[in-house]
Amino acid sequence: MNRPNRNSKIVAVIIEVRMTSTRLPGKHLLECRDEKMISRLIRRIKMIKNVNKIIIATTQNKADDVFVKVALDEKVCIYRGSETDVMGRVLEAAIENQVDVICEVTGDCPLIDIELTEEAIDKFLKSEFDYLNNALSGLPDGLGCQVFTTTALEKSYNSDISELDKEHVTSHIKRNPNDFNLHYTNTAKELMWPEISLSLDEIADYHILSRIITELEPSDPYFGTEKIIGFFKNHPEILDQNLEIYRRGFE
Repeated sequence: MNRPNRNSKIVAVIIEVRMTSTRLPGKHLLECRDEKMISRLIRRIKMIKNVNKIIIATTQNKADDVFVKVALDEKVCIYRGSETDVMGRVLEAAIENQVDVICEVTGDCPLIDIELTEEAIDKFLKSEFDYLNNALSGLPDGLGCQVFTTTALEKSYNSDISELDKEHVTSHIKRNPNDFNLHYTNTAKELMWPEISLSLDEIADYHILSRIITELEPSDPYFGTEKIIGFFKNHPEILDQNLEIYRRGFE
């Protein structure tokens, strides 16, 4: 049986957020240049072609009521589900919104690379892949994405998965290449710098991201990886600060 043309499928970027981060509570609402970090991420995503919907996937906790207003202000969808079962939350958000292809990003990544994300989605739509990842071949952390079908995620969710799998959404898919058609894109040499991170995990990250945004955004509101790398090369003292931030590994 031939697969249907994926260009006719509903593609959604699903953003995982919650206010109760243990390291930096409320980080998604921190502002720089009079714009919340979550709003900056959504503004960037709106520039990506082939995206039909943007969905904020948050929890049912009272603290996360604030994202209802964010969704209304930004004119995007919202889904509220489990705090600990992130995989189930993403899957339910996709099913409720009749999504066929999911591009998953976290709210910790306000500077997601528009061009690279667009290329990833486009490549996925033209492929037979179940899962595509553009972030594991040298791209700085916080600029990449994962793209996968709702069908693949549902198959994974209904498999023998652990609580850790439910927290990390696609870890089971990535561990089972015999069950899923996986693809990892190569990062251009000039964009490789895996040691640096643009994720918003600590207050130190916020200060560094704010410096980058303040310097680059006025002349280019949608700057990408190349300009971020140029920023770090021009500011070695900030690079040193970035490299010194403790990054919690996969636990």
